[in-house]
Amino acid sequence: MPALEDFRPQEAAWRALTADELPHALLITGQPGCGKRTLAMLLAQRLLCEAETGEKPCGVCRACLQCREGNHPDLTVIRPGEPIAPGEDKGKKSIPVNDIRELSRIVSRHAYEGARRAVIIEQAEAMGPAAQNALLKTLEEPPAGVTFCLTCVSAGLLLPTIVSRCREIPLHAWPESALRKALDETGADPRRAEAAVRACGGSMGRALSLCGDEAWWERRNQLLEDFFALPNRSAIPRISTRLREERSEASEQLDTLDGLIRTLLMASLGRNPGSDLSEYPEAWQRAAASGHYATFVRLADAVAQTRKMLDSNVSIQALWEKLLLKFMEERSQW
Repeated sequence: MPALEDFRPQEAAWRALTADELPHALLITGQPGCGKRTLAMLLAQRLLCEAETGEKPCGVCRACLQCREGNHPDLTVIRPGEPIAPGEDKGKKSIPVNDIRELSRIVSRHAYEGARRAVIIEQAEAMGPAAQNALLKTLEEPPAGVTFCLTCVSAGLLLPTIVSRCREIPLHAWPESALRKALDETGADPRRAEAAVRACGGSMGRALSLCGDEAWWERRNQLLEDFFALPNRSAIPRISTRLREERSEASEQLDTLDGLIRTLLMASLGRNPGSDLSEYPEAWQRAAASGHYATFVRLADAVAQTRKMLDSNVSIQALWEKLLLKFMEERSQW
């Protein structure tokens, strides 16, 4: 069960969360999978928790359980596709202005079970200008006892007037130690957990999902074979053709490839003593053991350059061929 303590590695967030009082409006920002939704719900639980002693949220009182189940009468959650205003269609990717108007009516009433109300607006960037301006009126004159918590990828996606009335809590990429701890607590297979940590880009949500994503593991194993067990140049057209046909997965494949390289890089630097490299061909295992870290740095740079070129006019098959050739070139040097 998630707890505020889990966010201790996020230093800026931790300082804000342990303050005696919270402002009337918070804006949690960060990339997908960093924990914005989880943190927002924990904050709502903290505000509505009924525990008389100890830290809040306690996680076990009636109010905490109601929050987690989504049926606390003093918690209002707004998210794209799940309108709260009568007559709005479900499934929309935006948050309609009528939802914000309905929210204003809700928070203007007295709380049902106490003196406080909590409001969560997920993916606040999904509000159009009209909806944001409607929310602004409420934030400028907030009802007593109401705390708003907005989540958004970046504050720059919201009107400056909205941002100025919130205290921003930025969530950054999670350190590898925190990711490993979270995966260990789920009982994930150690090898899968380590691979997920390398491939998730610091995203807690992605790390947790990758461990059980069999389709991702199949794609990962295929990339391991394609790039690290590449037999000769004649195989490159066949591999690059298949990768070209998987165009929609190119960004994810580059993330995965980067994770595979970083595992070897860390081993070559002695950062992960005793790490299991048995899934890599022997030549690559020897390169890591011999400390050929510069090889892996150059490969990581090549992956980064490929990523930058994805949206250019260059043929994606040509990009994959160039990257495959780079792997062959580096391997030929030792």
